Formats: sequence, C-alpha cells, structure tokens
Amino acid sequence: MTKIGLLMSGQGSEKVGMGNDLYQTYPQYRAVIDQASAYAKLNLPAIMNDATLLGQTRYAQPALVAMSVGINALLADADIAVAGAIGLSLGEYAALITSGQLSLAEGMPLVVQRGALMQAAIGDQAHAMAAILKPDIAQVEAACATLQAQGQQVSIANYNSPQQIVVGGTEAGVAALLTALPEMRALRLPVKGAFHTPLFEQAALNFQTALAAVDFQVGDYPVISNTTEKPFAPDSIRTTLVAQMAQPTHFATGLRQLADSGVTTLIEVGPGNALSKFARQTVPDLARFNVSNADQFETVVTSLKGESIND
Repeated sequence: MTKIGLLMSGQGSEKVGMGNDLYQTYPQYRAVIDQASAYAKLNLPAIMNDATLLGQTRYAQPALVAMSVGINALLADADIAVAGAIGLSLGEYAALITSGQLSLAEGMPLVVQRGALMQAAIGDQAHAMAAILKPDIAQVEAACATLQAQGQQVSIANYNSPQQIVVGGTEAGVAALLTALPEMRALRLPVKGAFHTPLFEQAALNFQTALAAVDFQVGDYPVISNTTEKPFAPDSIRTTLVAQMAQPTHFATGLRQLADSGVTTLIEVGPGNALSKFARQTVPDLARFNVSNADQFETVVTSLKGESIND
C-alpha cells in the first residue's frame, strides 16, 4: 500500500511564472496564495512573475513557501494523505506549516523576516557556493578544515545525496577549496549567499527574537530536520530553526529516514525537480512524483488517490 512522503522545495528552485496555471485553475490553491499574501503583506502572485523581485532572497522565500503550501492544500483536498515530510532548508517552513506544527498566519511573517535577515547578511560580501559531484566527502571535509585553519571561510553547506554535496563561503574561500581539489568535478552555483555556513551566524542570532513570539504545535505527521537529522519537536523547534541558518543541511539523511519509516512514494512539491534527483540517488527504490503545475497535479491524483495511508 502506498505511503506518501512530501519533499518541499528550497530557495534556488524559484522560476518566473511559477504556479500561474495552478492559481488560474484551482480555487483552493488561489485561496492559499491570496491568504499567504495577506499574512506576508506582499503581493505574492506579482512577485512570482517578476524576475527582479524573485531574484531577491527576501521575496523568493515567502513566494516559495506559499506555493508549496498551496499545492499541499490541493493534495489534501484530493484525499492524498501524508505520512511524513522533509524540506530542503527553506522548504522546512512549508513542511512545518502543512503538517500543522506552524500556522500559515504566523509562518508567513516569520519567513518574510527570515528572508530579510538573510538578504541583509549577504550585503556586499562576495559569497560563493559550488556543487561537488561524486565527492570524496571525507577529503572535502579535511580540505575545508585545513583552509579554515589558514583563515579561509569555506565549509560544506549541503549534504544532498551520496552523489552531491555543496560547499559555500567567501569567494576566496571557495576558490581556494576548488583549487585544492582539482580532481573533483565542481559546478559553481548562481546564488547570492553562502547559505548554511558560518557567514549567517549573526543573522541566525537576530532571528531568535522573531521565533520567540511564534506558537509551535504538535503536527499531524513528522517533519525531519535537515539540521538535527531527527523529527522536529515543539520544545526544541526554535533552537533548531536558529541553528539551521548557519549549519549544513543533511537532506540525504532525511530521505533515508522517510524510507526507513515505511514511506513508499515521494511527492516533490514546488518548482523544479532537484529534490527528486537527490531521492533517486539516495533512495532509488521509492516512487517519485513532482507537482509544480496543473498537469503534474492531475497525474498525481490519478495515480495515487485512494491509495495513500497515514500510518
């Protein structure tokens, strides 16, 4: 029997025009986006169609979370039950909202504040990130430690799958690391900030005030943290979300935990399919779907309706 796990998109997956056909086709989706806009005090449909705005962290983050939550509302309306979820970085906020651990009313202003703090932390610094394919992880970790001892700012930011990690830091730090590892295949990423590195430690500390005012609840299903590699718990969720901003993500671990819990089918929610690729590389036996447009949503409903379970 099918058991569903959700994968929630993170920053970097945003695309101009994302969700337009969903917004035009499904009143349920449109209602979520409009409500999220009101809570965020932003015109999210306009942001989703403006390349300049969508390219800014403070606007991309609430837009992505709203889209994921809206798609989940469609899945719930179609009686597609969910047994667990993980999100990549920002995607954890969408997962916490859809699981009921965080309300949309409190979650959207929180994401707006997070995006603003992270954008401010980038400032005029020359940040850089690079994906390393088929890495020797121990060798990369050792090289980072050596460079850090020399005063360079570079570290592993994302453990995405056995076949991909991402490193981040200052431009000088990342360049030095890639020079030190010439035998490894690396791809520079078009990002504004070196997310999940110590460069965001002050932003994380500044985020504590916003988190302190939020009321977190026990959810309908577990959401596995990229940071602790365990399900979020109401008594420690604030500490975890602060740490998340400046510590590496462990998405591959979350995928394995979903598989170990009995999840048989993954649905990637939001624009793009990067998370499905990580799933294929990490838990290849699990079935995979993507929902970023109306056609994909209809495919999921046709394939899964009536088959999913919650336990």
